[in-house]
Amino acid sequence: MENRNGQTGRKALFFLSGVCALLLTLSLVNGAKARAYRAALVETENAALSQLCAQLDTIETALQKGSYATSAPMRRSLHDTLQSAAAGAKLSLSLLTTDDAEAAPLYRFLSQVGDFTGALSRQSQTGEPLTEQQKQSLRGLLTYAAALSSSLAEIRRGLDDDTVRFDRLLTALPQPDGPQGFDSALRDAADSLTSYPALTYAGKYADARQQSAAKALEETDEISIQAAKSRAAKYLSCEEKELVRESDEDSALGLYCFSRGGKTVGLTKRGGLLCYLTNPNYAGKSEISPDAAIKAAQHFLVDTGYQHMKDAGYSTYDGVCTIRFVPREKGVTYYADEIKVSVALDTASVVAADARGYLTHHTARPLPEKKVTLETAVGNLADELDLLDYKTAVILLDDGTEALCHELHCRDKQGQEVLVYADTQEEKEADLRLLFTADDGTLAK
Repeated sequence: MENRNGQTGRKALFFLSGVCALLLTLSLVNGAKARAYRAALVETENAALSQLCAQLDTIETALQKGSYATSAPMRRSLHDTLQSAAAGAKLSLSLLTTDDAEAAPLYRFLSQVGDFTGALSRQSQTGEPLTEQQKQSLRGLLTYAAALSSSLAEIRRGLDDDTVRFDRLLTALPQPDGPQGFDSALRDAADSLTSYPALTYAGKYADARQQSAAKALEETDEISIQAAKSRAAKYLSCEEKELVRESDEDSALGLYCFSRGGKTVGLTKRGGLLCYLTNPNYAGKSEISPDAAIKAAQHFLVDTGYQHMKDAGYSTYDGVCTIRFVPREKGVTYYADEIKVSVALDTASVVAADARGYLTHHTARPLPEKKVTLETAVGNLADELDLLDYKTAVILLDDGTEALCHELHCRDKQGQEVLVYADTQEEKEADLRLLFTADDGTLAK
């Protein structure tokens, strides 16, 4: 009898142990699932915050350009940009907070941006200029957008240093000493913003490249692999036998590709022109100035067969100076035909180059006769702008076509520098760019 009771007890013990083990396993599995869900949620929220910040930056830039736009086509373009960015910002905002009341001022602002600029766009179709009150309202929206961007930047910094965190569960609990929840931080940002009304010149154009054809290679012949190998060894400063042949790039450009010790180079099969050069090594302490780096880059371009290239701005980062070059021929600058060259500021050696813009777009262009004179273009500038300098330029438009423009370098009353690209065929702005210059380079937005 005692033996039977002992066996029963052991069975019960084994059963209970199994149940505990099962419960522990389920707990661990559920905990892992919860952690995975939380990680995915945080990743989504971080992506949404990044998108919101980018969209607000677009809104701020477009609103500022709106102060300088005088033609109906440019105002319509800016209105379309603002409507798209505002809609995207609303979607990002909806992913960041569960309390619409807290974000109400932000939603109102985003709606107002589209409504107000839409009204200005419709008004411009009649040729009616902005009134002083409308200009003041536009400046008010711009001030709010700038302050909102600054507040969100603070929130992002808080997320980085753990003083703000995305946690919908934690925000419901008292946290006198811990990090505040994102909803709370967003409300603080909105509460502080209650007053609003009822690198490089060529950067944009290079980014709009059309990869349909390589115009610079149309009249060139294909070179042999041996000729390409000889040039690659020169660019990588090594013997031919040290080169490793990589897979050819089968694109509109068509490239022979080689590498040596982490460095890579791509040469066009037609013409044998340098397309790209990369070097993963880090630069050391800066020993030369950006001006010296520009000169080194210019010598490199001449040695690689690229003539008539003028520097159009630079930026420095981690000891490397990246210069953007564009051709200037017979008094005309061609911004789409860009080449980027990066120079290490410790050794003055070229560590990277990218000539895809030049190879894709460069060709002999028959330029149209200017129907709009420089004097007329300057006379059409917004009252807020004073002319500093001017030149003639061909720019690449968003639809892939090009426009011959008067490039008018201006400054407004607050010191903001602006590039106005006045179309030479019609009295309108083909583009507007805000210019920012600092010790580490030049940026245009």
